Amino acid sequence: MNNEELWLYTLFKKNDLFITDIQIRRLSLFKNLLLDWNKKINLVSRKNEENIWRGHISLSLSMLFKIQFFSGSKILDLGTGGGFPGIPLAIMLPDCSFVLLDSTQKKLVAVQSMADSLELKNVKTIWGRAEEVQNKPDFFRSFDAVVVRSVSSLSNLIEWGIPFLKKQSGSNIGAEKISISAPSLITFKGAEIEEEELLVKKSSPNIFLQSVPLLFPGSEEFDNLDKKLIIATMK
Repeated sequence: MNNEELWLYTLFKKNDLFITDIQIRRLSLFKNLLLDWNKKINLVSRKNEENIWRGHISLSLSMLFKIQFFSGSKILDLGTGGGFPGIPLAIMLPDCSFVLLDSTQKKLVAVQSMADSLELKNVKTIWGRAEEVQNKPDFFRSFDAVVVRSVSSLSNLIEWGIPFLKKQSGSNIGAEKISISAPSLITFKGAEIEEEELLVKKSSPNIFLQSVPLLFPGSEEFDNLDKKLIIATMK
């Protein structure tokens, strides 16, 4: 293992999670493929290419230190961009199926190519705007979870993402690690999001929000990690 791979392996071990050599190699291959594609298409900021391992791949996987997805879950990555967090999660969760959605077709061409090179049989891509795709029969109320980076305000993410979730109630909330047993939208957000949460509570009283700080063994090794996971479920 190189230093990056050893660091990730150790991070998983600190959090009582197991990562295989094959998964680590796939994550490293994903990084290399992403760098190659980034020369042609702006998938991640070129100024941030040196931080892909920790700032994109490992940050995507940090969700697993707080969230448990059940085997067989169908997960939508809303606004995947360069494949985050969908591809890293798909590598780690081979028993879950992933649909990666984005409105920029050329990005999805790159993401699908990378998924094919990684031999990820549990990944599909779909091109379109969330507002249009969410009404299609194969997508409306079809997913156990929607995962999304902070690509817009929390209100927008709720509006775009909730219609994709299966209609069901209840989740295992309050435990140190949260089991996603109810359809949920999960997004990364900065520490100061109280105003966004208040807006959602006023405009969407049927939505229950839970804020989970991204603090875990090894989180201090990330640069400027002041993020939270926001989990939104239907009451």
